[in-house]
Amino acid sequence: MSKQGAADWVGTGEAAADQRLEPVYWRTRVFRNSYVRDGKLHRVRGWSAKIQYQGVRRTISLGAVDQDVAAEKAASLFVQIQQRGWPALGQGSRPSVVTLPEGGDARESVDYWRLRLVQRKYRSEPDAMAEYSCRVEHDGTGGYFPLGTLNEAQAAERALEIFHCVVEVGWEEAAARYRRELTLALFWSGSPFCSTYTTILTHPAGARRLAKPEAAETVPVNVFVVEPDATVGATLRELVGRTPGFDCRGVYEDIGSLHSLGQADEPGLLLVNRGLPGFSGEELDARFKQRFPDCPVVPFATFEDSEQLFNSTGGSLHGYFLHRTPPGRVLDLLEETAGAGTKGKPRPIAANLSRLVRQYFKNQVEFLATEPGGDTLPHLTPREHQVMTHLSRGALDKEIAELLRISVWTVHNHLKNIYEKLGVQNRTEAVMEYLQK
Repeated sequence: MSKQGAADWVGTGEAAADQRLEPVYWRTRVFRNSYVRDGKLHRVRGWSAKIQYQGVRRTISLGAVDQDVAAEKAASLFVQIQQRGWPALGQGSRPSVVTLPEGGDARESVDYWRLRLVQRKYRSEPDAMAEYSCRVEHDGTGGYFPLGTLNEAQAAERALEIFHCVVEVGWEEAAARYRRELTLALFWSGSPFCSTYTTILTHPAGARRLAKPEAAETVPVNVFVVEPDATVGATLRELVGRTPGFDCRGVYEDIGSLHSLGQADEPGLLLVNRGLPGFSGEELDARFKQRFPDCPVVPFATFEDSEQLFNSTGGSLHGYFLHRTPPGRVLDLLEETAGAGTKGKPRPIAANLSRLVRQYFKNQVEFLATEPGGDTLPHLTPREHQVMTHLSRGALDKEIAELLRISVWTVHNHLKNIYEKLGVQNRTEAVMEYLQK
């Protein structure tokens, strides 16, 4: 629309001076929306614009793929809105409109959350169905919340409800009311760094628990957990209870509470949140290790997602081994020792832990090296699978070159091809994509 045409209907020199009537004003203000679907970022081809008038601000999809055409359309729409108000958008072909509250916080809009839904199919519960999940952020903290439905409108409303809960009463209360998606990592060795990890869903306070499997004939390994978050502790209790040969006998909020354990409890495994005060000091020794020297102590931690786990371990001096396991096999590394004791009692496993860790991760690496994926990532060549095997355990490019007897430049070329095939941008994303397949 020309400047003269705009002036014809405005009728006053003052109004005609409004820059929003000109396409040039919108040329630098139109933008392409993006959204997350199936864990990947997608960008909309068409341009959008935020238009504010009489205290109302809306994001409007312009439908144009050319930026100049989009700017002209935005100016034309603004003219219509000034002439007939917001109802003008309801006539003819109506653009997609996202209404935002005055003040500008897009998170108060249901449509904000609709564009950020991620479809998941969780394996932590039997017969789990696919559902949407969404990451909620506030005050520098964020987390993923499963939304219980594949209906986009219902899922977006649920996400907005969770966001309001976080803002109004805090993260702790939100964690008690709603399920959360977390990455749980168990750290079996520090040199080299060896960890198994899985995705867990926490339970809201008072939620129905899954029934425990029927008791086995052998006496299970007694497991105790130290975790201050009640919902995470309850989830760990359930996961351990669903692992053959193990029984979670108690969950404690802090290390000091371990003094109540006695010899009659026969602890066979202690899982401790490594972020707790006293974990790396004398308190854990005094409260537990000195009294139960045969019981292994395995630290664990929870992360918002597996990428945080990878980022926290990338600087390990001697490399690292990370292996993804199903939630129901969270103690897979120890299962061969469960119920293997004499006279119906499980044998102590602390003395065998180092051997079990070495053998377990050795088997994982050998499996990856000898089985080039099969139906998994068949588009990678056998050599690219070998590169990814060593990359997954934390090897540097120079180390990979030496192990495979190729040049560092050849390794670089392999990695470039791998990134393109996996649709990733860096080493961390490549390892995550590879291990999760």
